Amino acid sequence: MKFYIKQKVVTLKDKFKITDEAQNPIYEVKGKFMSITNKLELLDINGNVLYRSNRKVLALLAKYFIYNKSGEEVATIKRKFSLRPKFDLSILGKEMELEGSLFAHSFNIIDHGQSVASIHKKIISWGDAYEIDIDDKENIELFLFVIIILDQVIHEKKR
Repeated sequence: MKFYIKQKVVTLKDKFKITDEAQNPIYEVKGKFMSITNKLELLDINGNVLYRSNRKVLALLAKYFIYNKSGEEVATIKRKFSLRPKFDLSILGKEMELEGSLFAHSFNIIDHGQSVASIHKKIISWGDAYEIDIDDKENIELFLFVIIILDQVIHEKKR
């Protein structure tokens, strides 16, 4: 299933809509302004929180935790030291891999050799524009949120 994100060029906090292939808004991501732990939330179209994340404060390399609406930890994302984007991913108790391009314009989440989700950044666009493709039909929202956080971690050095 394909999703699309267009981020605003000038904004004080992370807030953007996620649309389907027909450009209908179906999810929203909101970040907390001036948050030390870089808190993010994935909300459905009615404003219900589906997932929350926060960053470990005292870590040399970025480490994020994702929680479901019940407060249970469902995923962790830890950046590894490398020129290319590399991470330790644990999603629903499974260890997964990340394969990405050198400049992080596209990457895939791999589970046992199979791509379960991918993101592709448009090179020429006013603001950041992305196409996300998720193959795991059971956990679409979770993989969507994981991909958004991965992209944020990859590009947070630029901010």
